[in-house]
Amino acid sequence: MSADHSAASAEQQPAVVDLESLCAVSAPSRHSSEVSMSIATSLAATVGGHTVSGSTSRLPLELPVAPTANSKTAEPVDRQHDLHRSRAAAASSCFRFSVKVLGMSVIAVFFAIGLLHWPLELIDDEQRRAAIMTALFLIGLIMVVVEDHVNVNKAAIMLMVSSTMWTFLAVGHHPNRSHEGHQKLEHELGHGLKDVGSIILFLLPAMGVVESIDHFDGFAVVTHAIHSGIGGQRMLLVPVLCLITFTLSAIIDNLTATIVALKILRHMVSDDRHLRHTIGGLVVIAANAGGAWSPVGDVTTTMLWLSNKISVSKTIQWLFLPSLVTACVPMAGLWAQACRDARASNSGVADSDESSCGSSVTSPEVTLSKVLVLALGFACIFMVPILKMTTGLPPYMGMLLALGIIWFVTDTRAFRRLAKPVGVVSAPTLVHSGEATPRTPKEEHFGEEGVIEALHKMDLTGLLFFAGVLFAVAALNTAGVLSAYAELLVRLCGNSPVLICSLLGISSAVVDNVPLVEAAINMFDHPQDDPLWQLVALAAGTGGSILSVGSIAGVTLMTMEGVGYLWYCRRVSFWAAVGFACGIATYQLERQLFG
Repeated sequence: MSADHSAASAEQQPAVVDLESLCAVSAPSRHSSEVSMSIATSLAATVGGHTVSGSTSRLPLELPVAPTANSKTAEPVDRQHDLHRSRAAAASSCFRFSVKVLGMSVIAVFFAIGLLHWPLELIDDEQRRAAIMTALFLIGLIMVVVEDHVNVNKAAIMLMVSSTMWTFLAVGHHPNRSHEGHQKLEHELGHGLKDVGSIILFLLPAMGVVESIDHFDGFAVVTHAIHSGIGGQRMLLVPVLCLITFTLSAIIDNLTATIVALKILRHMVSDDRHLRHTIGGLVVIAANAGGAWSPVGDVTTTMLWLSNKISVSKTIQWLFLPSLVTACVPMAGLWAQACRDARASNSGVADSDESSCGSSVTSPEVTLSKVLVLALGFACIFMVPILKMTTGLPPYMGMLLALGIIWFVTDTRAFRRLAKPVGVVSAPTLVHSGEATPRTPKEEHFGEEGVIEALHKMDLTGLLFFAGVLFAVAALNTAGVLSAYAELLVRLCGNSPVLICSLLGISSAVVDNVPLVEAAINMFDHPQDDPLWQLVALAAGTGGSILSVGSIAGVTLMTMEGVGYLWYCRRVSFWAAVGFACGIATYQLERQLFG
């Protein structure tokens, strides 16, 4: 047995030759020894990269041996793995190319039909036209969903889809042949442009105000206060930011609250993109929930308030607790999920300065200029709902005024003596060791040009994507698709307000909640503060959190943090749906106990 084992070991070990011994045997003299050593060294160099030793190190020379049976079988296995990997890469590339070609081909075909005005049966038939526009919208959403896999920018997709939908809708009126059709098209385009333009005009100055505060490092004051409150425990940011966003959303609006919260979050968690995106998903849920119980917190509640469907006192009385439950239930789930991810990432790391569910956050320096710019910015933001309630001024006009005031004050010489814009801040580079997260856009702070330089940091790509989505939804609303869908909900659910509003809220995760609420206002004739209207405000305001494209806050998260649609679905959608269901149940329980 030992002889066989020794023989097998000898077969596996490479042959070793000592060059000095070989030279000593063949050449007794010193001169002959040097010649023999040179010959042997040259011989060893031709052996295919094996080790050669000099006279001092006495390293062995390994001569090649015949390959064993194991090495012969390993080569085909490696080749098979390489073949499988190459086939998988080719299949993935083929899939991406096929999705691009298929999606763009469908859009191009329908655009050509509208451009050529043929065939007329597809253009003139209202039902077929509505079906085609619905299909175009769904194709656009699918391509947005797989954006990270097909490498197509979502803004380009939605701009093409919305333009094609409006082209197909326009040719149905034959504006070049009929004066009546031309006037009708102008009316529909004007109505859609008014709705979309008011939101974009609000979003532009709102982002400018927040970027200006950030440019002068005003959020360092909030960061310092939060750091002092949480005591260096990073995971406590989850409930703190949730409650801050929930409160701000009710006072100002959910869009501005989301922008402010994400800026604070980026300052507090600059080195962990995965955690920042997780808390960002919770910010979206809290912003939508906070806007549901305030008449000025969300567009849909404002619409119901201005239509005399709800009153301020009754809305706060009945919807505050359900909205708080809608925010707190997902907060508990995402908080536990974030702690579990932190423990998984910190496991096996000895003497780490981070605990399993927390880490230290550097407290920034607070100066007088930072306090001034923060106070000025928040005063201007709070001025917007006050102007709306007292003068009826549209919110975008108030936000434009706020940006103008900040611009004027920060450009004065007295303010510039106090304030100095912060230096260049690189984008966070630390990648979570667990599940991959989407890439966050870089954030840079520029020179000393104040608001002008702050405006350079605004992401126009995200704004264009947002405009494309809104124009596409406006086209569906103009074609009567959304009103027909609302009527279908009524037929399916009968006279049950809970079922109607629940399906309305879930539907608002796919399409914009504004036209759905508008259709509900036109269809139902219930008295003011009826449970139906309160449920419409709650469901339409919070149901959009289920998907990232279902609300303005979610689209803002995708724009500012680069969060992908599929990542949001995997990590946030479940908890948003659970919170939505718990909020509806809480409202029903309130009605049973106190109604």
